[in-house]
Amino acid sequence: MENKKILNHNDLLCHISNLKDEKIYQELELKFKLNEFTKTLNPISIVKGSIHELAQDKEVRLDVAKVGLNIGANLLIDSVFGRSKSIKGFLSSILIEKISSIVIDKNASGIISGIGKLINKKA
Repeated sequence: MENKKILNHNDLLCHISNLKDEKIYQELELKFKLNEFTKTLNPISIVKGSIHELAQDKEVRLDVAKVGLNIGANLLIDSVFGRSKSIKGFLSSILIEKISSIVIDKNASGIISGIGKLINKKA
């Protein structure tokens, strides 16, 4: 802030008015910055931002797709082999689940692209 020469009462009143206006502007700016700062400390916005960043990562997307494929395969295997119906079904389903998880983990990108081609072909 510059120092002005105040020569009379009107100059003093004008300077006081300018200082009051500047004070109001600085208070509004401070409130806005404080509000923005508190938004960055909100746990929900932190988690939301982290999830958005993770969603952009290709490795994370591939891992999530692998998990989804494994869950789908396990549900299908359990329903076909009757995991809860007999010991034979239980052992068969466990064996096939292990084999399918190995196949899915090694060939996940190919499986995902194949599914994508099938979906695009039908649409």
